[in-house]
Amino acid sequence: MAEQFGTTTQPADQAVVKKVDPADLNRAWWIWIFFNLSAFSMERMQAPAFVYMMSPILKRLYGDNDEEMRLALKRHMVFFNTEPQTGVIAHGVAIALEEQRANGAPITDDMINSVKAGIMGPMAGIGDSMIPGTLIPILLAIGMGISANGSPVGPIFYMIAYPVIILLISRWLFMFGYRYGMASMRELAEGGFRRVTTSFAVLGLIVAGAIGATTVSLVTPLAYTSGELSISVQQTLDGIFPRLIPLLLTVWLWHGMRNRGWPINRALLMVIVVVAIGYLPGFLGAILNLPWLTALRIF
Repeated sequence: MAEQFGTTTQPADQAVVKKVDPADLNRAWWIWIFFNLSAFSMERMQAPAFVYMMSPILKRLYGDNDEEMRLALKRHMVFFNTEPQTGVIAHGVAIALEEQRANGAPITDDMINSVKAGIMGPMAGIGDSMIPGTLIPILLAIGMGISANGSPVGPIFYMIAYPVIILLISRWLFMFGYRYGMASMRELAEGGFRRVTTSFAVLGLIVAGAIGATTVSLVTPLAYTSGELSISVQQTLDGIFPRLIPLLLTVWLWHGMRNRGWPINRALLMVIVVVAIGYLPGFLGAILNLPWLTALRIF
């Protein structure tokens, strides 16, 4: 009868293929962007945010099966912690695995969580090297260069460029993980997480060194005088090693923050103290008209 009216019916045992919609992927990604550190705890870290990110995906795949929904929520509440922007490749892979599982693939809870754990650590290392160690210093250097003469364009440039670049990177990695699934993990493993991390770390150090050499300005007015002979300490140092004093200041701050655990506020305070001690004698000497005190000025 159905064929008589030009329609066909599917066999009752034919499974319906479950597929995640692009709208679900977009919503999941935006949820993670805004809520990646929500309900953060030392026990589960980012797991609650991960579950919230997966909610539109799980509703699409298991909305008609309460038991599978319960199991999915439970398996994604395990410990998870990564760099929020670059670690999203794990989210895409997890979505791809959930989609395969919903369509009958033999994918277990342990397999999904093992894949997430295998990706989150290396991608956190890459993100920590790439974003704070490379991207932010480069953008700040450009912004400071633009605003060297007091222009407000530098801060505006940074406030626009940083979120745009971060969102583009995060979006691409999220979709890359979903499209290629396990293949993306194998590709990253073959490419070498360690080599990528090391490359970004080296680039970050080069950028930090360039910023220290171009933006840190610290000179000394000290001079050696003997009769009519006067030798400038600053000119002598520049002839041997240009910008040596800014380099020493930068290395000292790096040593304090890296090896002594100085917070950024303490590092800034130390800079103020050092400069004040070096400049204060000259300032007081000029006010009190004491040449011998002015001669003690270091900076």
